[in-house]
Amino acid sequence: MKISEFAALNNVTAKMLRHYDEIGLLKPTAIDAETGYRSYEQDQAHVLNWIVILKSLDFTLAEIRELLSGPIDSPEIVHQLIRKRIEISSALNVQIQKKIAIDRLIHLIEKEGFKMDKKVDLMLLEQTDVHEIKKNIPNFEAFLDAAADIVGSCSLQDRISVFRLDISHFKSVNDDYGFEAGDRVIVACYQIIESSVRRHLPEAAIGRAAGDEFVVIAKAEKELCAQAAQSIIEEMRSFDFSSIGCNKQMGCYIGGLVGQIQKPAIRQMVEYSIELLDRARSNGTNSIAIEQYRS
Repeated sequence: MKISEFAALNNVTAKMLRHYDEIGLLKPTAIDAETGYRSYEQDQAHVLNWIVILKSLDFTLAEIRELLSGPIDSPEIVHQLIRKRIEISSALNVQIQKKIAIDRLIHLIEKEGFKMDKKVDLMLLEQTDVHEIKKNIPNFEAFLDAAADIVGSCSLQDRISVFRLDISHFKSVNDDYGFEAGDRVIVACYQIIESSVRRHLPEAAIGRAAGDEFVVIAKAEKELCAQAAQSIIEEMRSFDFSSIGCNKQMGCYIGGLVGQIQKPAIRQMVEYSIELLDRARSNGTNSIAIEQYRS
């Protein structure tokens, strides 16, 4: 059928089809040598449908071409969809943080007016901002879902790192400075963890295990895991906790495991990290204990 007919039948434009032909994504079955008119077969609509679906899910045309260029099997499609879901989840978290920052600026301007010469520090959180961020920290079940996605996107050769972080002497913060200060410390530590993890571990998930404990999983070798852990400790050392109502310098303990695992072993690996966290605690504040995982 003619390109115009094929386009109308599939709710796309002829211009789009010509572009897909030019980049080798969807070639016509025939091109008239004299007129240059393209012709398509009805069964090509199935390929076009997948192109439209994947494009709507933010796959680039180059990614779609690579995915559809050879023999296609279900595991590979699932692998690529999981990878895209992780990418979108990470971007969504960034957008949530931007929304909170925008809300903070609106509140500040409404309260004090817009002043070009005034320095604005978005790290100085209002308590409502603290509650909003704390509410959006992924809980343990959400973390396990994200962890399953990461493991599902791995090959048998990939290494998985899991580490658990505990804020040192956190109970005394609530006792000495109140629960609002405790919430600010939780949020500040989460933002420090997130910043270090995003910088060192591109495919990672973070969650709040319980109370003042956080857990991280990433597709990463031991060296990268250790770098992320050390970065967290250094950022916590340099952070001015007095600026958020806690007049004591907070630290942490980090214990973790690195190994090759499959989805059913995620929870087991996360549970084993508790033992390494206890080992880090025994070595004192800002200690790291990371070992090889053996299932």
